Amino acid sequence: MKIDKSIPVPPGNGNGITGRYAETARQMEIGDSVGGLDKKNRLGLINALKSAYQRKEFVVVNANRRREFRVMNKVYRSMTQDDGTYRVWRVDMPTKYADLKADQILNFHQQKTGNER
Repeated sequence: MKIDKSIPVPPGNGNGITGRYAETARQMEIGDSVGGLDKKNRLGLINALKSAYQRKEFVVVNANRRREFRVMNKVYRSMTQDDGTYRVWRVDMPTKYADLKADQILNFHQQKTGNER
């Protein structure tokens, strides 16, 4: 096996998402949509939006204090149009786990300090 030296690393595309829909996902603002997509293109755009904007954190989800990695925000909404194609919107809505995480942080603070925020 031959090792090559001094070959420049190609530039990245910024936030780590790659693929056919990466640029579209990065340019979309909250409330923007893309229509006329078939099923394959819809899934590609959804995955690019998730890669670019979705946050995940550990949350205690049951009585055994087991921590699980959960999605904190929903980043897309998709609907079938009358002509059978799909439309995908970029949204940013907190999930129930985001509220659960906020409650856990508040409860932890109250237990440690005795103060309410």
